[in-house]
Amino acid sequence: MSPEELAQSLFPTRLSSDFSDQLLDACQLALEAQALPMLHSVSSLEACSVLTQLNLDDTTYIATLVSDSNLIPYYSSEDLAKRFAPQCVKLIDGIRRLNQFKEFDPDTHSDAVQTERLRQMLLAMTSDIRMMVVKLGYRVARLRNLKHEPETVRKQIAAETQLIFAPLANRLGIAQLKWELEDLSFRFLEPDLYKKIASELADKRVERENYIANLIAYLTQLLADDGIEAKVTGRPKHIYSIWKKMSRKKQSLDDLYDLRALRIYVKDVAECYRCLSLVHEQWNFIREEFDDYVTSPKDNGYQSIHTVVIGPEGKTVEIQIRTHEMHQHAEYGIAAHWKYKEGGKGYDARLEASINAMRQLLEHRDDAEVFDEISTELQSQHIYVLTPTNQIITLPQNATALDFAYAIHTDLGHGCRGAKINGHIIPLTQTLKTGDRIEVLSMRNGEPNRNWLNPNLGYIKTSRARTRIRSWFNRRNKEANIELGEQLYAREAKRLNAKHIAVAECAKYFGFEQLKDFYEALGKGQLNERQLLNALQKLVQPGLLAQKKRFNVAEKKPQSNAQITDDSPQAYVVGAPNLRTTLAPCCEPKPADDIIGFVTRGRGVTIHRQDCNNILNLADHERQRLIAVNWLGQAEPASQLLQLTLHILAFDRKGLLRDVMAKLTDFDVNLTRSNTVTNQDEGTVDMALDIEVTEQANLGALLDQVEAITNVEEVSILAQKEQNAIG
Repeated sequence: MSPEELAQSLFPTRLSSDFSDQLLDACQLALEAQALPMLHSVSSLEACSVLTQLNLDDTTYIATLVSDSNLIPYYSSEDLAKRFAPQCVKLIDGIRRLNQFKEFDPDTHSDAVQTERLRQMLLAMTSDIRMMVVKLGYRVARLRNLKHEPETVRKQIAAETQLIFAPLANRLGIAQLKWELEDLSFRFLEPDLYKKIASELADKRVERENYIANLIAYLTQLLADDGIEAKVTGRPKHIYSIWKKMSRKKQSLDDLYDLRALRIYVKDVAECYRCLSLVHEQWNFIREEFDDYVTSPKDNGYQSIHTVVIGPEGKTVEIQIRTHEMHQHAEYGIAAHWKYKEGGKGYDARLEASINAMRQLLEHRDDAEVFDEISTELQSQHIYVLTPTNQIITLPQNATALDFAYAIHTDLGHGCRGAKINGHIIPLTQTLKTGDRIEVLSMRNGEPNRNWLNPNLGYIKTSRARTRIRSWFNRRNKEANIELGEQLYAREAKRLNAKHIAVAECAKYFGFEQLKDFYEALGKGQLNERQLLNALQKLVQPGLLAQKKRFNVAEKKPQSNAQITDDSPQAYVVGAPNLRTTLAPCCEPKPADDIIGFVTRGRGVTIHRQDCNNILNLADHERQRLIAVNWLGQAEPASQLLQLTLHILAFDRKGLLRDVMAKLTDFDVNLTRSNTVTNQDEGTVDMALDIEVTEQANLGALLDQVEAITNVEEVSILAQKEQNAIG
């Protein structure tokens, strides 16, 4: 068979002139795969044959044909990139990645929550939804061939399909695949029940189909005679769904009310009730089976009228009446069928929105941009990673390996000293992504590192990890925390060249009258390094704090209609001075403090200190609610530049200066002069970098980030000057 002949057999309704060179090239590779000894039980040709009924785009079909397992040893991603477009190669790589779940064992994942996590994990892995569609196509083909496998294999694959793949097809709205996945898996899991129901249906199939056809014709004419233009269709029932209803209602096949089912589609709501009136005038209805979801829609927005009537020959018939618009919403809106049918409790609006787009795509394949929209919508707010034993762990986006360790167990987090992702050792600060398999390298009875609480270093992102670490330090005895706090202060003051600042002045800045209380708060983690460095940065800038202390709230007020009273917070939102504001009780900001606003839900804007713990530890998706605020009467400060000398001591290596410069660029730092001295004997380098930064720059974060560069041992500020900005 030639590639052209294969393409024509797969797509018989298309002209040969419509076949692109890349599609024919994919057919050629699929034929090559067919000629090789089969490594797996399903070929790409079989999967592609399943998917052709969905009218997908050629990119998906090309990726499906080339994703044959037989081709993997012969064609790497690099090889394929020379023959196919990048999006095709990306699809193929994604399908291969999904195949890592082939060893999944339903018996070890029987918990409903764990199952839902795995379902969402498979979806979240799919940056392009077509990867999952192809995977479902492979699974249908696998089931079609399953009768040739041993019984134990048939049971395993069928159970996996019923637990994972059929619900996924249902969530994606791919009815063409869903019913076949459900029916075939049911056939292998319950062969006797399947045969019994199939036999009973077959016995009366012709009779039932004739009955429905006659009823459709009768209803269509009945409605037309009353001036209602309606579309009446039969609603097929599949064996698995029939069995589920029989089990749930404890009824025999003949007793099911909706074994014979119709739908009526009309143009508006008024016609829905006109139809209902005509139907109920024609036949008696069963009151217990009547539901009006038009007047009282379901929580997911579903609307339709359901009624069961005793129709011709005394047989029960379920009739659903809805408008065309209601039908569109039920099929393509956020109907969340999985929520109701699969027993899940979680509802992911973003995921359901992506399903809506996918359904539209399957109906209208001309919209080329819809795949990009799906990819954007499908990005989950969580990631799903694996333990070495294939347990699924849910974490927020941007979580690190250390967050993972604390999610498993507090002691594992405390003792964590390293981690492996997919077999490779990685730093604890590395962010994880869905599908990663994590192994924690830990020591028994280990203790957490105080640096883990420093937000500038990026070790942890979850509140769970942060709370566990702080709790550990809180349990230390008071003397140990005081000693640790004293060491932390001395280190940070040295780094920022702030040793001339009295400790008492810094303690007072945070509201501590006693130095021991200040040191203990540092040692326990109630104050972190970022807060300390921010405070020291303000204190070392000549006159800045004194200027704020002399500031009189009553001196100047913005031009606004805001009503100021004695108990008003006396702060306003920049650009919107009439918005309601309140002082946050967590940090109790004072007029001398740098402040930031947080937009609450229904309580206006709360005013926080910029170094407030709650602000520093905000989740990324909450930071968009931060807003610029200012104290009433506070004049805008003159633009200031700080001229500093950054001292860096490091072990020399290739690319060190480049990495340092990259960090300076990240912080918008201007380098005015550099002096580098290298000690060849010791392999060290001593850098003195004259830099200019604005007074608003976060020097603490800059020092932490530079110190985190590989081979850098020590970073500090040597000297500093202050001058008015030019212009």
